[in-house]
Amino acid sequence: MIVEDEYLIALNIEMAMIDLGASVIGPFSQVDDALTALKGATLPDAAILDINVRGRQVFPVADRLQERQIPFVFATGYDDWTIPAHLSHVQRFEKPADPAGLARALAGQFAQRDKSGAA
Repeated sequence: MIVEDEYLIALNIEMAMIDLGASVIGPFSQVDDALTALKGATLPDAAILDINVRGRQVFPVADRLQERQIPFVFATGYDDWTIPAHLSHVQRFEKPADPAGLARALAGQFAQRDKSGAA
């Protein structure tokens, strides 16, 4: 899942993820659209989130992903201090982020989850 309101950045991340063999849900340029997608039957395996999406913070999406134990990272121009304390453990990448780095970070989360036995 990609939640990003800047078209060229979203397209770049999407194409890079497809090149790496991923199927992409989105990109979503609105927080409410991403939240709706997370209510559907098909959930993402992982997500890349911008923090400010059309003037709205993406943290409700991050909370929903965290509740469902879906790995995610932030790709943003915002500093760490903008991230709420309960999400401070989430890895943050400066935009424009290297899509391969984003993929490696998400893969690392999968590996940690597999070692812990979390679903």
